[in-house]
Amino acid sequence: MNVTAAVRELEKIELIRQPDHNYRLDHAVTSTQKTILAAFDMDAVSVRTQSIAINDDLINTKKKEA
Repeated sequence: MNVTAAVRELEKIELIRQPDHNYRLDHAVTSTQKTILAAFDMDAVSVRTQSIAINDDLINTKKKEA
């Protein structure tokens, strides 16, 4: 897999806004994405943990703006 294909595959990891106004991963991390993430010492758990942290940051930002 070349760099362009790897980046394209990682771009598929995305957060979407749910009806309850929280952001969650759109899909589970695939095995191909897990392989690419392993090159950066990351795994699916770290992706989920970071997505939760991003959600919390977005919620806190919205509360400060209101």
